[in-house]
Amino acid sequence: MEKKRIITIGREFGSGGRTIGKEVADRLGIPCYDHELIDRLAEESGLSKEYITNESEYASHSSWTAAAFSSVRSFGVPSNQDYLWAIQRRIILELGQKENCVIVGRCADDLLSSYEGLTRIFIHAPLEYRLAVVMERHQLSESSARTLIRKTDKKRASYYNFYTSKDWGSSQNYDITINAAVLGVDKTAALLKDFVLARG
Repeated sequence: MEKKRIITIGREFGSGGRTIGKEVADRLGIPCYDHELIDRLAEESGLSKEYITNESEYASHSSWTAAAFSSVRSFGVPSNQDYLWAIQRRIILELGQKENCVIVGRCADDLLSSYEGLTRIFIHAPLEYRLAVVMERHQLSESSARTLIRKTDKKRASYYNFYTSKDWGSSQNYDITINAAVLGVDKTAALLKDFVLARG
């Protein structure tokens, strides 16, 4: 029987993590779930994709942290953030059970930590590299790109730290962390594919 392969991708904003994740999936011949998870969440929750994006790992720290400690919880009524988290958690656990796949972000490394065949990856890069990527991708000035990187990384870290009680980006939470600027997207994806296969 073929060994189960589940790959989770944590990433700094502008590091190319999403693109690398998709490339790893293509090289392994397995599906990659990123924005596809938002589509599933919208379908199963009945909430709009825009709302879900705003309440996901891209949401402002204050929006879901405030809800997490609001008086509503004291009466046992789940907030929308709780509701979305529960659905997202179930979807990710089901994906990990039924198929080989790559899952980008959304605390998947922690949710699937007990699953056989899991490889947890974190992709980072120097700020200068990420600035160049974000400036080109979003047509931003260096100042605006710097602000967007800082805010997005802060949101991802806050979301991850809140739902996992771990430190986002800390090497001890992953099987491999890699600087994408050293080899670039294609060679980094090739290296990570080999790393996954080398694990047996």
